[in-house]
Amino acid sequence: MLSLLFTDDPKQSLRMLRHLAAILSLLAFTIACAFFFHKGLIFASEETFTSILLLFWAGFLSFTVIIRSGLNQRFKDPSLTVAQLLWGATFLLTSIYLMNEWRGLMLMAYFAMFSFGFFKLPFRELLSVALYGILGYALIILYLFLKEPERLDIELELLQLLAFSITLSVMVYTGSSIHRLRTRARNQYVALQQALDLNSRLATTDDLTGLYNRRYFMEMLSTQKAVAERSESDFVLCFCDLDHFKHINDTFGHHTGDIVLQQFATILNNTIREIDYAARFGGEEFVILLVNTDIEDAKKVSERIRQRLAEYNFSDIAPALNATVSIGLASFKEFNTIQETLMTADDRMFKAKEQGRNKVVFDDAEVVAG
Repeated sequence: MLSLLFTDDPKQSLRMLRHLAAILSLLAFTIACAFFFHKGLIFASEETFTSILLLFWAGFLSFTVIIRSGLNQRFKDPSLTVAQLLWGATFLLTSIYLMNEWRGLMLMAYFAMFSFGFFKLPFRELLSVALYGILGYALIILYLFLKEPERLDIELELLQLLAFSITLSVMVYTGSSIHRLRTRARNQYVALQQALDLNSRLATTDDLTGLYNRRYFMEMLSTQKAVAERSESDFVLCFCDLDHFKHINDTFGHHTGDIVLQQFATILNNTIREIDYAARFGGEEFVILLVNTDIEDAKKVSERIRQRLAEYNFSDIAPALNATVSIGLASFKEFNTIQETLMTADDRMFKAKEQGRNKVVFDDAEVVAG
């Protein structure tokens, strides 16, 4: 039964839950009207009274079908709050007209129904529902005064209309104020979350390249060390340094140098796996953590990185511009300490530069030639 009413969409399920609460309220009003009819307080035949109840129940059940089918999501307000309130108000106003006396009881019911939009609707929509009730009640009084004065105590009805109008006006003002506060609080929460996300990105990433920064990389490196020791796995560090980067800045300008750094960062992200980490260590230095990888696989990855940068066409930026990188590799199992692994990768990167740059060095005696 519940699966017929509720969907996997949490927002739709919440709307349906609120709608069912409104239906329960309508059921309570219906029972109250049936009691009034039984006591002779409603001016209508049994057939007319039953037809009215069936009509309004059919209307509310149509809202159930619209929400359950998802058609409600085509509207600006998918909850259809105003439409449901106006339909409920029409039901109450019809009941108010049919009652011979004690119409004030149904006015109290209007306040209960109005509360369904009290915390959700903005001022204009709250005002429209309130005016619908006030004007509807005023028209009922006018019609009864002109056509059926024997069913009306005009002084009492006018006093009730005044009290009804004042109370609804206060509820509109209070409800709209609460809505503004909720909207402001929600906007502040969203702004706070965005600020926290920005701070988190700034704390963990390099602003220029979008790669991780040095501090966050070292934290991940410590975590990976613990994982490797526990699982007896290995990882490889790749220390990268762009060749002749100062010459690129001096010749083509720092803006072009920034573009080269960004493009190299893109190459890194497109070459390594999602489980790996790439960071900018500073300046033109980059470091890569290849998780659960041995030196042979790391050589293949590093060579792809080196080759892709060397073959990248920068002609749209500067016709004579080209960039290469020197890379040094070291596996954690060689040394079993982060410091020695990182220093060895750094030393091998310098050996790659000494041997002509644009190379990958993975052993003190071995070179993958560029």
